[in-house]
Amino acid sequence: MSKLARKEKVRRYHAIYNQICLNPRVHVHEISKNLKFARNTVSEYLDHMYRSEILFGPELRLKYHSGLEKYLHLVKFDDPYSAFDELQRVPQIDYCSMFLGDWNIMFISDEKYDPSHIKGFENLLFYGKRGSIFTPKTPLIGWKMAFERMRVHISTFDPDGRKETNLVKESPPPWDAEEWTLFHEYEYDFRKKVTPILRKHLISSEKFYQWLETIPDYTTVLTKFYPDGYGNYTHFGFLLKTEHPDSVITTLSHLPATIVCIQVEYGLMAMLSIKSDITFTDLSSTLHKLRTSGMIEGFHQAIGLIHYIGVEEGYAELR
Repeated sequence: MSKLARKEKVRRYHAIYNQICLNPRVHVHEISKNLKFARNTVSEYLDHMYRSEILFGPELRLKYHSGLEKYLHLVKFDDPYSAFDELQRVPQIDYCSMFLGDWNIMFISDEKYDPSHIKGFENLLFYGKRGSIFTPKTPLIGWKMAFERMRVHISTFDPDGRKETNLVKESPPPWDAEEWTLFHEYEYDFRKKVTPILRKHLISSEKFYQWLETIPDYTTVLTKFYPDGYGNYTHFGFLLKTEHPDSVITTLSHLPATIVCIQVEYGLMAMLSIKSDITFTDLSSTLHKLRTSGMIEGFHQAIGLIHYIGVEEGYAELR
C-alpha cells in the first residue's frame, strides 16, 4: 500500500466502508468506478482492512419477529473463565462473551437458561428478550467533534416528546427451504461469491436474486468499521434502561467507531469502542448527561474481553 498520510488513509478506508454500507454486495469494480480508485487499489485496501480488523462484515441478522425467541443474560461469576468454557458447550446458547465489570458473562440463548448451577455463580444481573441488532452507520469524524455533537443532541432532547417503542415485532420471513439455506450460508459473510454456493446447493440464480430482494425486509445488515483496527480500542458494554431507545441510538451513533445496538426488554444493550483516557472522560460525562436529560434512567457497564458465536461447523472465534 502506498505511503499516504494517516488522515488520507482513513478517509479512503471510510469511503470504501461507506460503499459497502450503501450496497453490501457491491463489486470491487463498482467501488473503483464510484470512488475513482484503481481496481487493484480497492482490492488492496479491502484486503488490508479485513486483515487489520478495520472492517468486519457485512453480516446478516434476522429482525425480531414472532417466531424468533432469543434471550439475553448478564451474569456475574466468581470464576468467569470456567463458566465461559462450560457455557460454550450448552446447545441452546449461540453467543457468549466475557466482560470485566458489573457482569462478567453475557450470553444469548434460544430460551431462558438458568446459570445458577454453574460453579462460581454469584448473581443474574439481567435477563430478558433480545430484539433486533443494529450497527448504525459510522461517521468520518474526530472524537472531539463526535462528543460535541452528542452534547448538542442531548441538549435538544425532550423526554415528553414522541413515544419510542422497543422490541418491535416484524413479520417472519416467508422463506422456503432453499431461501433459508441461502440465509445460513450468508449469515456471517454476506459478500461470499454466488456461484460456488448455488452449485453446492443446486439453487438457481433466479431464486438467489429473488431472495436477495427480501433481505431488507427481514434482516438487519451488520457492517463494522474501526479506523484504527479493532484491537486498538477498549470495548465497553452498556446496559441502558430507557424508554427512548431510538434517541439513545441516534446520540451514540455520532462516535467514530462502530457501535453495536441490541434491543432488549426495558432498554438497550450498546457496545461502544473507545480510545484514550481523555475519551473515557468524555464518555463518562456523556453518560451523565444522558441520565440527567431523562433519555436514560440508569445503566450498568463492563469492558468486553472475548466472545464467540456458535455456528453449525463449530464455534467462530472472535476477539
